[in-house]
Amino acid sequence: MELTEHIGLAPFTTFGIGGPARYFVRAKDLSELHEALAFAKEKNLAAFFLGGGSNLLVSDAGFKGMVIKIECMGVEQDGDTFIAAAGESWDGLVARAVRGHWWGIENLSGIPGTMGGAVVQNIGAYGASLSQMLAWAEVLDTASGEIQKLSNAECQFGYRDSIFKKEPERYVVLRAA
Repeated sequence: MELTEHIGLAPFTTFGIGGPARYFVRAKDLSELHEALAFAKEKNLAAFFLGGGSNLLVSDAGFKGMVIKIECMGVEQDGDTFIAAAGESWDGLVARAVRGHWWGIENLSGIPGTMGGAVVQNIGAYGASLSQMLAWAEVLDTASGEIQKLSNAECQFGYRDSIFKKEPERYVVLRAA
């Protein structure tokens, strides 16, 4: 894990604004995520999980805790289902599906961000939302330290809402189908 201090967050948001994070780490895999969370717990720091930084406003005062940028990558195909890691570009996944003539998520093209953020926000456009097509989300439950596979219903989706927004420090989306 490469830990940095006092890193400006503006370059990590689509709005291009925001002060520094006290601590910042890029989690490229589960072990780096665990390491970052252990550090935050040891230092009694709040953790903020960052994806693509779209629709995110960061105060000029910054964030006094630890920002963990989720950069886990990888896409698998299981029959007619794509399973994408949380750090994958959402629009890149849509483009890949369209190129392969796999239909169903094309209405959600052009939405910035990552797969993880798409799940957290329950993104939507043109009468479609991610919750209409998501089978499951694999998450790290930071309270128990266990990896869980939550069904669509367990994600408690609503209009631009999910369990992940209700308990923002508890769950970290790792991948979704």
